Amino acid sequence: MSTIHWARPDIAGDVLAIARDRHAAPPREIRIRPELHACMLAQLDPAARAAVERGTLGAPPGVPLVVDPELPAFPGFEVVRARPAGPRVHAA
Repeated sequence: MSTIHWARPDIAGDVLAIARDRHAAPPREIRIRPELHACMLAQLDPAARAAVERGTLGAPPGVPLVVDPELPAFPGFEVVRARPAGPRVHAA
């Protein structure tokens, strides 16, 4: 029998892991529903909570965080990614 148990939810860590996926473009901002934002704040230590309340998530410089009540309930957040760099190719 395994002694491994589920860890407590880590909303900030999970959202950051998705935002910083190395196979995707860098995150420009994270949009999150108000209720998920409130749950995330309740889980954070005071220093991290202060940064989130100022509008960034993660280690400095952090990813801008925007509370958006218009997002769908599931998953409750979205990652807005930077546009790819490089020349644009136009079809003739």
